[in-house]
Amino acid sequence: MTKETPRQASVNVTYQKKVKSKKAGGAKKRPASVMAEYNEGFSYTDPASGESDTISITLTNIDLRWANKWMPKKGDKLTAKIIEKSWDKQGKKKTFYCGKFCLDDLSYDGPECTCTIGGLSVPEGNAFRSTGRSKTWKKATLKEVGTEIAKKYHLKLHYTGGTIKLGTIEQSNEPDSSFLKKVCEDYGMAIKIYSGKIVIYDKGAFEARKPVATLKPVDLQDWHYNTTLVGTYTGARIKYTSGKDDKEMKCVVGSGKRILNINEKVESLQEAQLKACAKVNAENEKAVTMSVTIMANNRIAAGSTIRIKGLYELSGKYFVDKVTHNIGPDAAYTMSLELHRCQKRITKALAVGDKVIVNGPAYWGGNGGKANQCSNMTMYITQILGGGYKYQYGVAKRKGGTRYGWCDKGSLKKA
Repeated sequence: MTKETPRQASVNVTYQKKVKSKKAGGAKKRPASVMAEYNEGFSYTDPASGESDTISITLTNIDLRWANKWMPKKGDKLTAKIIEKSWDKQGKKKTFYCGKFCLDDLSYDGPECTCTIGGLSVPEGNAFRSTGRSKTWKKATLKEVGTEIAKKYHLKLHYTGGTIKLGTIEQSNEPDSSFLKKVCEDYGMAIKIYSGKIVIYDKGAFEARKPVATLKPVDLQDWHYNTTLVGTYTGARIKYTSGKDDKEMKCVVGSGKRILNINEKVESLQEAQLKACAKVNAENEKAVTMSVTIMANNRIAAGSTIRIKGLYELSGKYFVDKVTHNIGPDAAYTMSLELHRCQKRITKALAVGDKVIVNGPAYWGGNGGKANQCSNMTMYITQILGGGYKYQYGVAKRKGGTRYGWCDKGSLKKA
């Protein structure tokens, strides 16, 4: 009878010391075998949005070389992998790639002089995070802004989502990292930096994906659940100005009694809708949250969804906001997950270019007048007026065609 091999996990870290000149001997590498001799603990944190991936390595320092000749310096490079053996299947070896990191944190603890180094998944140097830049962006899309910034730092852009047209936006003495993060969040998009890439994606679309795993109470080594009504909303109201006379308009998304009031400068109804939806959906992610600790399961990554089952009313589909991989000196491999429960997101109902089914009158003017009666007619939205008009939605029989008339929202249904 074949003896079963217990689950095993180890860390493969290579360390490359930054050296200013070739005369100093070039870049000095510490191979994975050397790093393994000193490794006392490892963690890798994978956030879904708003932060860079990070690693932390605790190194034994009995011979004091990590405080002497091998003392780490900011800017040193690390590459990390997690090696699993017999984890999912007997004898099968799997490699989980954490990414490339730039050392940005160093600490020591006595009396043993234990060394802990922290790495951040950002471009080499500090310009991306700390150098203030100023620029006015006009009529650009979010993808175009992301592409230009990524190119500046020799990064690749991975963009998943629809075309988002931006109004006039100002970058005023602000680092590219914080500026791009703010723009993404303003328009309801998630952003993260991972292994030489800027990743921008539609969080709502990712929430809609099928769960990658189902967790039951027996799988949860530790867990905490919280729900709150404070700061959660059924809709949002935003004011904006439009036209040459800067006439004040208002836009409402969602419905109900718990309405979030937003004061922010926007230039169009479409921009108002996007920003209002983004704000209220971000607030509502706080409504139901969980933190759990499980045995490592590398199908689960930040940005994926899982299903909690068997916890009565606490059960449901959850979005993974953050994953922290922890491997201790005894090779115990666990993952800590930060989650929020997926719920129906508030979205802008209609946009220019949408294909719709029209049932009801199409008026000659935005405030009424003569009308053509429509019954299950397929049309396209050509224009959307502000809140000062009774019939806000201009429709045409073909995309970009001559306007057929103006309709009330209640007469339209997405095709």
